[in-house]
Amino acid sequence: MRSEHHNHFDTIRLLTAWSVIVAHHYPITGVTAPAWISNQWLNWAWLGGVAVMTFFVISGYLVTLSWMREPRLLPFLWKRVLRLWPGLCGAVLMCIFVFGLAFTALPAPAFLRSAGALEFAGNLTLVRAATGLPGVFTGQPVEGAMNGPLWTIPLEFFSYCALALAGLLGILRHRRVASLLCAAYMLWYLLCMNDDVTGELVLWPMYTAYFAAGCLIGLHAQWFRQHAPRLLMVLLPLCLLAYFLTPHQSTARFLLWPALIIAIGSRSARRNWLHRVGDPSYGIYLYGFPVAQAITALWPQLPFGINLAVTIATATALGCASWRYIESRALRYKNPGFLRKATPLGKHPAIR
Repeated sequence: MRSEHHNHFDTIRLLTAWSVIVAHHYPITGVTAPAWISNQWLNWAWLGGVAVMTFFVISGYLVTLSWMREPRLLPFLWKRVLRLWPGLCGAVLMCIFVFGLAFTALPAPAFLRSAGALEFAGNLTLVRAATGLPGVFTGQPVEGAMNGPLWTIPLEFFSYCALALAGLLGILRHRRVASLLCAAYMLWYLLCMNDDVTGELVLWPMYTAYFAAGCLIGLHAQWFRQHAPRLLMVLLPLCLLAYFLTPHQSTARFLLWPALIIAIGSRSARRNWLHRVGDPSYGIYLYGFPVAQAITALWPQLPFGINLAVTIATATALGCASWRYIESRALRYKNPGFLRKATPLGKHPAIR
């Protein structure tokens, strides 16, 4: 179960974080996307959505493995909070006291005392989401928006809590019961909330369904590693045909993407420069939007490609700094003494 530390998940998450920046860059800069990526199948706007789906799939898979290794409520939740909150704290404070003060049209005292700034600080609760700050980036295409992606953090935390609740109730002790619940939720999404069926895109059930798909694969991780090639030999052609030849594109994506991502990510990887850097993807995800807004505000005439390159480079630098100086240091405390003696949730194997 320790193999996730020597695989391709860090690389996938890094590419995914950059993809979110690319997807947001067209509306932030007000540039119309070229026709070749604005068609039905290569829709740039979907790039960000697929990237977030990928984050949720990987997260569902890895946190399920984490619970199976140590099926204890308090250590599980403590590790999840340590993974989310410190990096988020750094990003929220920088958005308010650096980007906010630099790019608001309000006087600094009025800005800091405003209800909007207090509401934005509420992101630190992990259960509330605010993406705008008062008076920031006025006159820009996405006026008033400071950090769009922050709305997904409470949804991620909610997914962690749902998994922890399943463990607390003893559901995760039994592989079949847990698998049936994951499959039932995924089926509910496909039949009732899928935009292929409803004609309306609702993000929260979609992303949590991808999280459930990751959990389902995590529950059967050993079987999946052994049979993933044969499974994908069946899924890949069928889902691609459905995607390109039928109107059920979301359904085809949902049936293929989780298995494909986990299969690629689970493959063994030699240590390389990325392993030495760590995992800056979360920081890149948190800083990409405000950096893009700031660069567009400072140099509005900058060509799109150069603007995007500078944004990715700056967000990557901030993401690496966040990992090195905040996130990785916080994770040193994931096994404190008061949690090592925490009582397990019943004397039972992690899963049967």
